[in-house]
Amino acid sequence: MSADTLTIKLDPELLALFRRYEAHMHITPEYYIDELLAKTRPTLQAVVEALDEAAGDPEALAKLFGRRMASLMQQQGEKVSA
Repeated sequence: MSADTLTIKLDPELLALFRRYEAHMHITPEYYIDELLAKTRPTLQAVVEALDEAAGDPEALAKLFGRRMASLMQQQGEKVSA
């Protein structure tokens, strides 16, 4: 996998669904997936950082991930209030 590209194999049903969506919304599957990844990146980052810090301790992982997600939600709330 290259640093800036990712190839995803879609099953025929999902590909057909994306094609129908694109026909209605004029949004390509690539754009849809880019947006989805951008929106879920903070969660992925919180998981990875918690995994890094927890060093295999499941209880620590749960606490660290919970704190990171709470912090993200608080930051989002502050942005909305501003």
